[in-house]
Amino acid sequence: MLSPLAAGDPLEHVLPHPLFDLGPIHVNNQMLMAAVSALLMLAIFPVLFRRAYTAAPTGARNLFEGLADFLRTEVFRPALKEHTDRFCPFLWTLFFFILFCNLLGSIPVAEIVSLIQGKRSHLGGTATGNVNTTGALALCALFFIHANGVAQVYRALRAGTYGHHEHRGHEAHQSDEHHPHGAGIPKAGALALPLYLWNFAPHPFKPKPGEGISGWFADLPVWFMLLVLELVGAIIKPVALTIRLFANMIAGHLVLGALVALIVMSSNVLVQVGIGIPVTGLSLLIRLLELFVAFLQAYIFTFLTTLFVAGAVAPEH
Repeated sequence: MLSPLAAGDPLEHVLPHPLFDLGPIHVNNQMLMAAVSALLMLAIFPVLFRRAYTAAPTGARNLFEGLADFLRTEVFRPALKEHTDRFCPFLWTLFFFILFCNLLGSIPVAEIVSLIQGKRSHLGGTATGNVNTTGALALCALFFIHANGVAQVYRALRAGTYGHHEHRGHEAHQSDEHHPHGAGIPKAGALALPLYLWNFAPHPFKPKPGEGISGWFADLPVWFMLLVLELVGAIIKPVALTIRLFANMIAGHLVLGALVALIVMSSNVLVQVGIGIPVTGLSLLIRLLELFVAFLQAYIFTFLTTLFVAGAVAPEH
């Protein structure tokens, strides 16, 4: 009976398995679970939060509201300050989607179906155990970070507040006399991206007001080298997000698959029982650890994305 639960290769538990074709799209089990996670969010959150309640929340609403409020007050606000509410919808969506994918992956759907059918099934799986899923999430975060960085420069140019802070970031080090508050800068749309890149790296030798232009001869080469490093770092950040989430979500499944495979591969019943008893206890502990990791990895991915967004739109903080 255990044979459907443990493949000869533990990787069988984490590799994608084709299920059906949807037009030109070849749907596998991990894609299906990502879609299920999205549908669950669309079914749960509009119902729970369709209207404001004056009474204290209870049940599932209390759980999700508590998580959302914790993220907003303890994670987003310290980094994003006055920009917090603008980015909460995206960051909340990111966190809960990853969390749902992780938790659904901890449910042994394939094993349950295999026991019922008597043959191996590949239904279920961890959507975030696929590097394509985590890579897509990281690319969404990358686009969101830098698109909002450019948009923040554009807003500051339009409002005439660009250059009012002395910091390394996306605001020029210029005196308020040149850009009075409230006086929008013409052609803000054309200037936003160049200015974003101009301030993407620090200017360590930039001449101060009143100094000569000789400082630029030292500043520009150093700035260009730092810009290259910053651009490399901008590429590395989503790669790190991708690999971190992917590796952590497949590790537990690999260990569980290997442990169960030890029972099936044993030579006789007595050896299977001798191995199975400690393996069962250890597997339960790993399952509990996976639940903790499901929350932790959703938190870490969202926390790092928040820091990257803050660096793009609120570097003064």
